[in-house]
Amino acid sequence: MMDKKILISTWCTDDYRDYLNIDTLINSVKYFHPEVDHIIFDTAMTEATNKKYPWMRDIWMMAPSCLPYIDEYDMVVHLDADAVVTGPMNELFDSTADVIGVRNNNSLNKAGSNNPITIQHLEPFGDGSQIPIQGFINAGLVAVNRKEFWHDWHNLNAEAARIKTEVNPCAHGLGDENDTLNQLFHWDKYNSEIIDRIGTNISYGICSCWGDDPANHWKSWSQIYVKHDRLYLDDPVTGEPMCLKVMHQAGGSVSGVVNRASGGFRNWLSSVVSKEVNDYLNEVANG
Repeated sequence: MMDKKILISTWCTDDYRDYLNIDTLINSVKYFHPEVDHIIFDTAMTEATNKKYPWMRDIWMMAPSCLPYIDEYDMVVHLDADAVVTGPMNELFDSTADVIGVRNNNSLNKAGSNNPITIQHLEPFGDGSQIPIQGFINAGLVAVNRKEFWHDWHNLNAEAARIKTEVNPCAHGLGDENDTLNQLFHWDKYNSEIIDRIGTNISYGICSCWGDDPANHWKSWSQIYVKHDRLYLDDPVTGEPMCLKVMHQAGGSVSGVVNRASGGFRNWLSSVVSKEVNDYLNEVANG
């Protein structure tokens, strides 16, 4: 890894710490990258942010949870709380791109078990055409070398909130954090890289998710296996082994249901993977 000062910021309010078993993520980051700083943007920080920005909603919290640290670090990474690091993230940290993202849609051109997600690339960022399915990234993991990006994302979120309140509550292409992120990620102002694009045979998020049940887009995780002391999952199109660097649950309200039913994220995770994989996760995430 290059000589960079790197911070991972994870937004997780106090009432979700136990529910999401946040120590699973904290310990897994330390296991693979003890040299990387990791901060939990907690309830007090969230309340201060909401007071400062009255328009703020939870879906816009990624940028303000990273902005306080951008002058102190060379790279700041947002990583969602419902995730676990499962391998060294060297290619992510070594990237010199302005912004580094991860695929939202899998190799089957689906978002988990559902239809693919993409949006129009709106002016002034694009020409109104659809962002390619394999180009649409997920806001659960975003790494930034160019500090200005965090300000642009925060400001676009503020404008999206204004439009949805004052103009059109159903404004397409500005609906949530994924939409605003993708508008900027594909803007020619920035040199952007999808770190787990097809052909890299690595996965940093939910492109490892597929199946035939919309309520269980993690069905593929039952097929994960351990090889050379790393986690792998065979790509559903090419059959090539993908090395899993991050497992991100995502899933929105469905995730909430399964986590509550299981007694927390970590218990749920152990129920969807093999014993061999669960033993691996215990080693990297139990501290």
